[in-house]
Amino acid sequence: MLLALPIFANASDAPDQGSAELRTELKGYRHKIVHESNRSGNWDLWVMNADGANDTNITNTPDVDELYPKASPDGTMICFVCDEGKDDAKMRNLYYMNSDGTGRKKICDNAREPCWNSDGTKIAFLKGESDKFSYQDFASKGIFMYGLKSGETKEHPNKKIQHLYTLNWSPDGKWFVATVHAGMGFKHSILALEAAGDGIFDLHLGGCRPDLNSDAKLIAWGNGDCAIGMADLDLSGPTPKATNIRNAIESKDPIETYHADWSPDGKYIAFSYGPKAKKNLKGLLPEFPGVEAVGWNICVVDTSKKDRWTMLTTDGRSNKEPDWVFVKANEK
Repeated sequence: MLLALPIFANASDAPDQGSAELRTELKGYRHKIVHESNRSGNWDLWVMNADGANDTNITNTPDVDELYPKASPDGTMICFVCDEGKDDAKMRNLYYMNSDGTGRKKICDNAREPCWNSDGTKIAFLKGESDKFSYQDFASKGIFMYGLKSGETKEHPNKKIQHLYTLNWSPDGKWFVATVHAGMGFKHSILALEAAGDGIFDLHLGGCRPDLNSDAKLIAWGNGDCAIGMADLDLSGPTPKATNIRNAIESKDPIETYHADWSPDGKYIAFSYGPKAKKNLKGLLPEFPGVEAVGWNICVVDTSKKDRWTMLTTDGRSNKEPDWVFVKANEK
């Protein structure tokens, strides 16, 4: 079992701004959050209320590791990756299931970084760069699109796409937004890529791991290691642009902020928060899916006021990759 010590014994001890008030506010917020954690002794997916209450393991699989959950726009399904096998046979595979953890179905072997289209009928994902397992988040090649009804997978027309991670699909279906690392002539950038063409545009945002809000008019990302950035996004013109760059929250080194995710109505951003690795991870980083992140927890920040945030988990057991789960009014 991985024994990660908490940063704080209780959420009320966390040095966040207006935490008690924000947690009270979040108690009345109906949407939930799914995230990865290794608190059960291996990696599982957990779903909790917006204020951190009732954090529940929905996978409970001691022999495999579920990671990188992404909820469908209507909140009824979750796609995710699963690390299966041992040693040279280990592979990261792609699945989806009902939001309560039932009805698991495999989509593809050797796949990663999935996202949904706007009506939840398709899942886009990246294939592994090679047959050898890798924790490196950018070890990918190509974009692929799977239809849930047809069961068919189609490849993006641009066969030169490589080294993307944190894939997003715009609501109109015309754009993908992702980070690239050492691929396609870019060193490290956040890109907008035409979904049906070869166009690739640098959004000129320092950092990585972008997330689009529900209408793709806003983008959030890790603005360096110690801030969650926000910007206005315009995908309507011939050249996509991000403007009005600002930070929702800033931390201080060695505490990092990563994995930003917009709530369904854009009022909040969930994110991961924790210290840099204190031991040798063999070149890997705690923000990578499935890499131990001692002391990391899930937090939420109010997007209307800088640094108004609260910590939801407190055990520090590699709580990462939060994603909001839409809940209809009058549902629990």
